[in-house]
Amino acid sequence: MKPKLTPIDFSLAIAAALAMATLSSQAQNVQVTDSLTAVAAAGGVFDYTLQLNNTGGEAIQSLWLGWVPGSFNIANPTSAGNNLGWTSVLDGSSIQYGGTAGTALAAGHSGMFTFDSTTTPAEFMAQTGQAGQSTAYGVNAANGQLSLFLSPPDTEVFALTVTPEPSTFAILALGSLGFLGVLRRKPSFAAVRIP
Repeated sequence: MKPKLTPIDFSLAIAAALAMATLSSQAQNVQVTDSLTAVAAAGGVFDYTLQLNNTGGEAIQSLWLGWVPGSFNIANPTSAGNNLGWTSVLDGSSIQYGGTAGTALAAGHSGMFTFDSTTTPAEFMAQTGQAGQSTAYGVNAANGQLSLFLSPPDTEVFALTVTPEPSTFAILALGSLGFLGVLRRKPSFAAVRIP
């Protein structure tokens, strides 16, 4: 004997299916965090190092640095490289880093990407002209292919996050210590006697 669905059971089944569809449509398979550091070089050029952290559940197989639809936004990129064995292709005002299934950036891992540019750290921080907007591409699990389209679960558009290099913190700390030393040597106003 086949069990019959009552209208309430049928409604609950529909609601559950819609809830699961909503949850799966909001799932983000490719998620990244990043940290971009810069060292000033000669002639207005900066040597950049990007640490890209894969915080999603899908392997990342490609990074297009300085590109989102309609915008190429890194000025004069040169000297592109990385520690993953990916290709590094200069593409006008952007850089394409591409790997293979064997060199993909696995979930929970980080990769280092380097490049030089005349875009300043301040322009990256202010997103001047969308500077630094980039796209990370995962491998679509359903068909096992690199997701070259901006389908949200398998790609993520993100802005580069500039962090000061450690030497900047050291200079700031030394300056603060020097300022405190000057304050300690200065006599307090209560101790000054007027003759």
